[in-house]
Amino acid sequence: MALSLLTTGCSPPELQLVAVGKGPHGDVLALLRPCSNAAHMEEVSIQHVAEEADGADPEALDGWSARPPQSVTGEQQISLYQPPKNWHGAAQPASKLSSAGFYSVDFIIGRKDAQSIIVKYRGIGTFKAVDVDGLAPGQWWADGKVMSRAQFREHADDVC
Repeated sequence: MALSLLTTGCSPPELQLVAVGKGPHGDVLALLRPCSNAAHMEEVSIQHVAEEADGADPEALDGWSARPPQSVTGEQQISLYQPPKNWHGAAQPASKLSSAGFYSVDFIIGRKDAQSIIVKYRGIGTFKAVDVDGLAPGQWWADGKVMSRAQFREHADDVC
């Protein structure tokens, strides 16, 4: 009985499974890599965290949250400026990152219950605009460092 109380009180693990990079047209992309190709993503969110809200740039990404269709499994590459068209969510149009603060990107792997989502784990990643600005084509920022796509995949496999 004591074991069941401990396990129900634990937070789901947060795993470094998100990388960010630049697309060919200047957009910022997130690479989301769940631990299993069969795992369904229940929600994806991007959040901007800044020390001060004053002087916020209306063209800068503030954040969004969206639910992908149930058919979304495996690695996903998405634009951070808006959710993919067939996902359920809304976002204010954005064309650049804010130089203030940092961004957090996460996705939830779990299953839907009658009224909520039972979270198995969260894939997370954080970055600053300067981290993305310094990337060359084909490079990704993940877990505080620059990686190739292949290195990020190896990193994600090790994290899982």
